[in-house]
Amino acid sequence: MQPVCLARRTKSNNYLTDKIETIEGQMGSQCDVAFPVLDDEQMSAVLEHGKLVRFAADEVMFQQGVKDYPFFVIKSGEVRIVENHHGVEQQVTVHGCGEFTGDVDMLTGRAAVIGAIAKGPVEAYQLCGVRLRKLLNDCPAFSDKLLEAFQVRRKLLESSGFVGVSIIGDVSCLRTARLREFFYKNHVPHSFFEAHGEAGRKLLQELDAVNAELPVIHCNRHTVHNPSLPELAECIGISRRVHGESFDLVIVGSGPAGLAAAVYAASEGIRTLVIDSMGPGGQAGSSSKIENFLGFPSGISGSDLANRGYLQALKFGAQFIAPITVQSIETLESGEHQLTLCTAQMVKARCVLVASGVTYRQLGVSNTRHFEGAGLYYAATSVESRICENSTAVVVGGGNSAGQAAMFLAQTAQAVKIVIRGDDLGKSMSAYLCGRVLNHPKIEVLTESEIVAIQGARCVESIDLIHRPSERVTTLACAALFCFIGAQPHTKWLPESVLLNDAGYVLTGAAIPPDKLTAQWTADRPPCDLETSVPGILAAGDVRAGSTKRCGFAVGDGSMAITCVHRVLSTFGQRVTTV
Repeated sequence: MQPVCLARRTKSNNYLTDKIETIEGQMGSQCDVAFPVLDDEQMSAVLEHGKLVRFAADEVMFQQGVKDYPFFVIKSGEVRIVENHHGVEQQVTVHGCGEFTGDVDMLTGRAAVIGAIAKGPVEAYQLCGVRLRKLLNDCPAFSDKLLEAFQVRRKLLESSGFVGVSIIGDVSCLRTARLREFFYKNHVPHSFFEAHGEAGRKLLQELDAVNAELPVIHCNRHTVHNPSLPELAECIGISRRVHGESFDLVIVGSGPAGLAAAVYAASEGIRTLVIDSMGPGGQAGSSSKIENFLGFPSGISGSDLANRGYLQALKFGAQFIAPITVQSIETLESGEHQLTLCTAQMVKARCVLVASGVTYRQLGVSNTRHFEGAGLYYAATSVESRICENSTAVVVGGGNSAGQAAMFLAQTAQAVKIVIRGDDLGKSMSAYLCGRVLNHPKIEVLTESEIVAIQGARCVESIDLIHRPSERVTTLACAALFCFIGAQPHTKWLPESVLLNDAGYVLTGAAIPPDKLTAQWTADRPPCDLETSVPGILAAGDVRAGSTKRCGFAVGDGSMAITCVHRVLSTFGQRVTTV
């Protein structure tokens, strides 16, 4: 079997594979990674897990927009991968003998962003999602090749002319920014169109949505106006019904702690559900570059780190639902916990891991809410960085997240100003990062200063700064303001039986005062190190009292929590059946 060469691909006028040739000089050869040809040993493994199916020329193998679509490894013939955008079919690429279809949504269970059509007569081995996961676990060499291919395919898709979901809105609108954040965190291929631009106005006319409330979303041949996040999730095929299901472990929050726990739990056969209000990554997901995380000497973005953990957990069978919040937790007589979700669904769990993290602190300025999403942001990703290209960006805060954001924004902004209340950036920022910030020619640190006002009609145009020692107020023109001034624990949803410290963080293990523990504890064993005052409810990561607020420590917390989960599950006997 011979690979389909790059030359043949580019001549076929496929925009995904054309993109490969364009960026090869910058990224190295991605063709062999994104479109590998399986060797004889890997094909034999596929043969053991799949069934042989046949398709006639031009027969649809799976349609764009369907969920739980099958995975195909091509034995003979060729398969066209296409996108249907507003009724116009665009060929993405062609898979040949020994290649396989699909991308990361094979593991997520989401709706397909592309379709597959037999170019001529095709023979292929077909696997469902469950059989694919078994193949990944039974054949490590195939697993590595497939997961790398899936990741590179999605990156190439997102950087090519692929349209995906269309979002038409006002760049300065908070609702639009919220939806774009959801797309970004959940790695949903999408294209943004400014409603007041030529392309946006034309698209609104095509969708018969000129007078519709913005933002307008077009996905899977459906158009929705100003959707809520749950409505958006339904439209793009992310939502999932779990009502009435039972799990060994439900993890609330998919930041580093929640993702680490999901990977270790699922890999050890624990039936795991992860619930998040937005998508994988948590606060770390907004970090443009993490350089002190073990195993990544050149650094890794928070988004990439979260995506890798997400794929690992999916590979082992963990289930994810978003955007969902937990409304309440009730402990049943059986010792299980019943969680009521914002969608009115209810699930049971023998263990609950609280990894809900923290929420961002607000600036003490009267009109802050007006500018959120319209120049005021709590993350610095590629989505927000476009706002301040060739202009001034202001970063508020002196921690590592602020430093990472400043370094990232300095790549495109004309200037970056860091505003801190203290007199020394080194007091709150890691030494290596502090040195880089202070030596960067585009970054200026404004010490002993605070923002007292934000100015602008529709979006941030300038800020008023006060220098506390002199009480001098100055106005600084800027295109965007990035706030990293700390956070508050996200614990208001927890029952009163879960004890908190005075700052609202969850108390666990030895940190729970003995007298209060005696009044709350019902088990005939002491609590585990990460167990709360309620048996079977654990806490990890930033939300836990006494934890070190760093990505690496959160991962350690989440991993360690699974030791306690095993201990709790042993009191129930047989585990919930895995799928």
